[in-house]
Amino acid sequence: MSITNISENTVGIFGLGYIGLPFTAALASVGFDVIGCDVDKEKIRNLKKTYRVNIHEPGLNETFERFKDRIKFTTDEKELMNNTSKILVTVGTPLKNDRTPDYNSINSCIESIGKNLKKEQLIIFKSTVVPGTTEEYVAPKLKELSGLEPGKDFYLAYSPERTIEGMALYEIYNLPKIVGGINQESTNRAASVLEKLGGSVIKVSCTKVAEICKITDNLYRATNIALANELGMICEKNNIDAHEVVNAVNNAYERTKIFTPGLGADGPCLTKDPEILRYHALQKNVEIPIIEHGIKMNNYATLRIADIVSDFIERNNNKVDKISFLGLAFKGHPETDDVRGSPAISIYNKLKDKIDNMNVGLYDPLVKRVFDKDTHERFEDSINDANIVMLLTNHKKLMNIDVKEILEKTKRPLLIVDCWHNLKGVENLNEEGVEVFRIGHGWMKNNK
Repeated sequence: MSITNISENTVGIFGLGYIGLPFTAALASVGFDVIGCDVDKEKIRNLKKTYRVNIHEPGLNETFERFKDRIKFTTDEKELMNNTSKILVTVGTPLKNDRTPDYNSINSCIESIGKNLKKEQLIIFKSTVVPGTTEEYVAPKLKELSGLEPGKDFYLAYSPERTIEGMALYEIYNLPKIVGGINQESTNRAASVLEKLGGSVIKVSCTKVAEICKITDNLYRATNIALANELGMICEKNNIDAHEVVNAVNNAYERTKIFTPGLGADGPCLTKDPEILRYHALQKNVEIPIIEHGIKMNNYATLRIADIVSDFIERNNNKVDKISFLGLAFKGHPETDDVRGSPAISIYNKLKDKIDNMNVGLYDPLVKRVFDKDTHERFEDSINDANIVMLLTNHKKLMNIDVKEILEKTKRPLLIVDCWHNLKGVENLNEEGVEVFRIGHGWMKNNK
């Protein structure tokens, strides 16, 4: 069966999350008719009714409203496959407990596509996968399910997505798009779709190159974050400010761009992609000491905050009534409400195993609920009567806070953990019963 009766102007998207939703809106805005498919029935009901999303992404709701006549939503994969000529797969690939990639969602998409595949259809995978997956796993599986020949009867390509949350639409329209197909025709057809979104298109020789490009980009960031945190820890032991060091070096040498220390490589991608490349390297019997250490370092950079808190509690004979978490999303800039891979969650989980009935105050400018608890609307309320205050993201509403604002609301003994140079006025602090630890600088004040 062919797609001769299906318009060439139609695109289907499997997976309506932080990537799939912006792509649905963007493709509609440049003239495509789009069908978005997701297994979450409640999400689809809401989208059909309101054309509004429940994630924070500037411009996304406005784009859906403007181009909703070109967009349909469904939970029926057959409806998508029977009415689209091009299919994008944007489902997530989380890590399993053993730190290997979970392909459950991808396998479900492969089944749905393969059983309903038609001649001339184009499939573009954008989900993060182990290098080699598209050519060595997806293509043979689709051939088995459909009886069609990859690269001849249907076309298959991989195009990595590196869109940053909080700027998704801007980057979809402006970033270069890397694309590699299982043959040249697949590459060319995928490129012709992606180029309509704007930005240049970089054609690579095969799907495996494109797959490794995706992981390499996040590996670069994760490795630099690990390096920055090691530098920060050295500066802490010397009681000097790593931010001053980094700013001086970056401004003096154009060829150098060092990150500033903070927490580890948190979030849904930076924690995952190095692990996926590590898994692939082990399969290929390649030793990767730098990647291995980077993963270890980034885990430690976040979880050591829990150790600092635990040590403070023990030194004060467990006289701690409340712990305040400020900044609950996985990052603060560009702002997002996504808590996947959030450092706050990692720290919370480590502390709750040590502290019975932990009383917490929670604040984030965008996150309204976490740990099965509602958050406070103002950070001042979340720190009221707290003995420990942790500033965990660099959201603009958590920057340049006068330390006096925290001192006025909190109890003693008090520990403040400043992860992103959030506070001002710390240098002049001399109050008894107050300790301040700043990442990349060390103990600004302590009572050890």
